[in-house]
Amino acid sequence: MQRFLTDTITIFFLMDSIGTIPIFMSLTKNVSPARRVRMGLYASLIAGIIVLAFALFGQAILHQFGLSMGALRLGGGLLLLYISFEMIFAGQSMHSDTPDTRSIVVSPLAIPMLAGPGSMSFAMISFANADAVGRVGVVLAIIAASAVGAILLALAGEITKLLGKEALRGIERITAILLAIIAAQMIMLGIKAFFL
Repeated sequence: MQRFLTDTITIFFLMDSIGTIPIFMSLTKNVSPARRVRMGLYASLIAGIIVLAFALFGQAILHQFGLSMGALRLGGGLLLLYISFEMIFAGQSMHSDTPDTRSIVVSPLAIPMLAGPGSMSFAMISFANADAVGRVGVVLAIIAASAVGAILLALAGEITKLLGKEALRGIERITAILLAIIAAQMIMLGIKAFFL
């Protein structure tokens, strides 16, 4: 149960639904509230499917290219560390003048904002390192994190009114710090696997 909660929280942070809300609102500013809700749900669903597919088949892809789990941990950790630094210092910048709002559901919302390299690599590592019961937990964690993200994006308008953009950016910074800690752990495990 603890592993399930840890994986759910980590994947949720990596998918960064909270940090996506201001960008999502900007990209859908000319969209009706009902359509915005549908777009948020679709984007989260697509992102969840992508992360789940990467968890299930990512190890086979690694095997096909002769890559080790240690290399994945190290590379994924470094990438995640970079993402956390960008979230802290630069933030995610997207243009708000997207000409076709239908095109933003898959990209950039589902990929790479929700289903980014960090969430996909973490899901694959957790799934590969787990036993049969643990793998079911990883799958459920991905579903749970995607569901919570879908609810947040569906309520993005109300959340923005309630908290304000500055509060959301503050939450994103806290999330980025937690991601940096997770990244450091992945990097250390990758280095340990390489030398041992």
